[in-house]
Amino acid sequence: MLVLLIMVSIAWLWWSNRDIPMAQLEQEYGGNDLQRLEIDGVNLAYRVSGNGPPVVLIHSHFYTMRQWQAWTELLEKHFTVIRYDLTSHGLTGPDPSGDYSYDRGVQLLTALLDHLGIATTAVVGSSTGGAVARHFAATHPDRVRGLVLINTPGMPRPANPHMERGMPSWAGYLFYLLPESLFQSFLASAVADPSTVTGDLAHEIHRMYRGEGNRWAEFQRMSTWEPSDISAELLLISAPTLIMWGEENPQLPASHASLYRDQLTNAASVEMVIYPGVGHVIPLEIPERSAKDAIEFLEQLP
Repeated sequence: MLVLLIMVSIAWLWWSNRDIPMAQLEQEYGGNDLQRLEIDGVNLAYRVSGNGPPVVLIHSHFYTMRQWQAWTELLEKHFTVIRYDLTSHGLTGPDPSGDYSYDRGVQLLTALLDHLGIATTAVVGSSTGGAVARHFAATHPDRVRGLVLINTPGMPRPANPHMERGMPSWAGYLFYLLPESLFQSFLASAVADPSTVTGDLAHEIHRMYRGEGNRWAEFQRMSTWEPSDISAELLLISAPTLIMWGEENPQLPASHASLYRDQLTNAASVEMVIYPGVGHVIPLEIPERSAKDAIEFLEQLP
């Protein structure tokens, strides 16, 4: 009876958290301004709004381009704002190639900019999006007018024996059993004020997470992650750079901001802002203040 109860519980979790068709999610969250671009099998979802010099916004891990809504409403008064869903996220969905490396992320971003006819742009990235932005600025310095890194990973952290062992193949199936209640707690653990992650926000992100193919793609992304030394990459960045960090970041300590600043020795300029009482998801926690700081930096770019 106990075994049967466990099996029924797992089956119920699986069914109640089954994949949601992308067409349904697009109807719920796409809106009238959603555009799509087919890039090497990837059906990239993106939005463009505003007028002025272009600025690309790349969202955090587990979030989507809707993370930038408050920023967009302020930035589009001064800039042409381009935002998109990373692969394994939101309305873009999985990459048929199975490649979730930063090189692949840069390849997709480059194709999007080429499609839009944008030769040079400012690039803003939060968390995982910051790593993509950093890699793009290092590999395509001639295309980056300015760079904003928000709570960006890459600096050395204490060794984690669990991560070093890698993820077993069966772990991907656990991604299908994560209920919305636990997902909300998981998201709230990354911010200084847990009430920032409302029930509506957690519901939306969890539904996007359940987008057809997204969870297995997330498993592929996370299982292929390996720590690396980015010091040589940082030397290739020449664009003026703004570093934004939450002082209460539970994932990446604020000391990492100084490490970035000290290693960006070839950047035209480096500015740094540390926000007291703020955690890992700055555009969500203090959207107006952080957007205004970004605008002030971006307006000074040549």
